[in-house]
Amino acid sequence: MGWEQIRKLIFCITVLTTACQSAPTDRYRDTANNILLVDATGLEVTLQEPARRIISLVPSATQILKALGVGHVLVGRTDFDNEDWVISVPSLGGGLKPNFEKIIALNPDLVVLFAGDQDPHTRSRLDDFGLTQVAIRPDRLTDLYASIILLGQATGTEPVADSIISTIKKDLTDLQRWTATRPTIRTVYLLGGSPPWVAGPDTYIDEILRLAGGRNVFSDLEFLYGSVSPEQIRSREIDVVLVSDRSQFDAMLTPGARIEEIGNTLEFPGPNVAQAARHVAELLHRDLLR
Repeated sequence: MGWEQIRKLIFCITVLTTACQSAPTDRYRDTANNILLVDATGLEVTLQEPARRIISLVPSATQILKALGVGHVLVGRTDFDNEDWVISVPSLGGGLKPNFEKIIALNPDLVVLFAGDQDPHTRSRLDDFGLTQVAIRPDRLTDLYASIILLGQATGTEPVADSIISTIKKDLTDLQRWTATRPTIRTVYLLGGSPPWVAGPDTYIDEILRLAGGRNVFSDLEFLYGSVSPEQIRSREIDVVLVSDRSQFDAMLTPGARIEEIGNTLEFPGPNVAQAARHVAELLHRDLLR
């Protein structure tokens, strides 16, 4: 595994293991017609007008801004935002401990960062520079919906945010109705690493696997995300193994299981989560779709 893959894995795992409870988002206009927000940490933020120069230190937020139709307000991104539409936007690093000199030079009116304790330095430095910030933590589907609402509020696109969420929920309901008539597939999604990391209970990956007609064989773990030994993997009865890169996986760990390469479909929860769930369902139930 190369350094870039390791760095990406560390970033993904840090995002996924952020263990604070998302607070409900709310927006209203005060007597001065300001936009009042509450982020995932409970921080209250006031904007005098919709944000028009946003730095996203969260790949999920970058995807949400595009879905809201305001991708053009993005002035800074992370190294992991590498889709064609955003590649010309300046990168500020890996998301955690970003380049603060670049952030200041970009003169943002809003910075979106991770909620949690893994990188308190970033939040305090942004405070020192007097930069307005909101934190999100899209760990579960409900957290993702809260993130979409929050960014919709911040950019004045609440109706679009509501529409996105309604569409996601409808598509997931339709998918669950389809998978309910199919056999449950014992599944593990390996995030990579050595030893490999897996998703435990109460995570959006666990939710997606269930909605796609699978059963996460590590849903009994006591942590959200963590590494498991080869012995732990061999001890589980597994029908399908989902991996980002087949070349990085030792198939001898799961003899008899079907290996499916899923790419980066599940790495970052975003507005395309329903499409990701359908893709997982198609992989899990491939035999039934032939």
